[in-house]
Amino acid sequence: MAGNYTSSDMTLDDFNDKETAKRTSAIVYLSVVMALGIPGNLLVIIVYFGSLRRRDGTHWMYIRALAITDLLVCTVAIPFELFQQTHQLTFYSAAGCSVFRSISVHLSLTSSLLLIAMSGNRLRRVCQPLKKQLTTNQGYVTIAIVVGIALLFCWPEGALSGISLEKLDNNLTGYDCSFSDRFSGKDYTTIYSTLLLTVYISCMLALVIMYSIVGRQVLKRTKFQNSHRASCSIPPTSGATDVTSYEHHSTDTIDDKSEYVDDKRISIQIIKHPGITNIDHKKHKGKCKTKKKTSKKVTRIAFAISFCFILSYLPYVAVKLNASVVKGRFTQTPLTKAIFPILARTFIINNIINPVIYGFLDPTFLQHCKMTIRYILCTKCQN
Repeated sequence: MAGNYTSSDMTLDDFNDKETAKRTSAIVYLSVVMALGIPGNLLVIIVYFGSLRRRDGTHWMYIRALAITDLLVCTVAIPFELFQQTHQLTFYSAAGCSVFRSISVHLSLTSSLLLIAMSGNRLRRVCQPLKKQLTTNQGYVTIAIVVGIALLFCWPEGALSGISLEKLDNNLTGYDCSFSDRFSGKDYTTIYSTLLLTVYISCMLALVIMYSIVGRQVLKRTKFQNSHRASCSIPPTSGATDVTSYEHHSTDTIDDKSEYVDDKRISIQIIKHPGITNIDHKKHKGKCKTKKKTSKKVTRIAFAISFCFILSYLPYVAVKLNASVVKGRFTQTPLTKAIFPILARTFIINNIINPVIYGFLDPTFLQHCKMTIRYILCTKCQN
């Protein structure tokens, strides 16, 4: 770094300003992401904890936990990143560096592991609908375990982080928030960085595997429904043979255990009270359609979130792998200095994209968002 500055009258602040200018693209990127992420995630929290708070189940519990985590990323982690980008050589607080770097890692890991938990829950509901599913209390326990695992992986970040001294021209010393100089020449930082990278790659691979299984099961179920639609329907005067056939087919066509139990109950009522069969069957058919529609919507939302997670982490993983392979042999240019800080932070998009996904795939959420925004604007106008 010393060879970049030759003016004898430059101060440390001048050196820092030059370094900040090289990171203008990253600063603009982080500012835009924060400006979009805060109101978006805040709106998700207001809607899902407010007008849509009656949406229960573990999936919506994970959605709310993700929204809180994403909002914390936008209000804590990104402002710290912005401060660090503008204080590349004038970051004097070792404690502040350690605390905020560990918080950033913890929030990122929590978001990733929550997505794994939500996808695993979706996988079980789609592929094993008749088995016992997670209860609300078990969902809270899962979230607590996720937070605990993230804490386990983030505390080394706080222990290893600190002030790294940079020798400059004019006999000046810059103070950078990075891994502490106490561990320079040791393998601790390399081992920990490799461990984190392995965790993120494992999360990406786990999501690919889980949704490959889900997609295969959905295609299989769709083909089955199309080829056996006529045989799966219950005629108004069906007997015990039809009941047995319907019970057999319902195992592959219905996504929730309660629906299967309801089918058995309605089938028994058809035999005992043939006079009310049409009414009961129509009501039950409407309920089944609603449940299936909701299940498909939930699966689409979970898949879209996971897909965006993978896309947002790919550049980050590529940059980290490149840095570990090249190991200082990479020639930096003004273009790479402008682009690489952005590529190394594309994973933050994962923390702002969810409100957009909900808006496109959940019409009810979009409607409640419009109502909330309209209410806020009307309140401001009245004031």
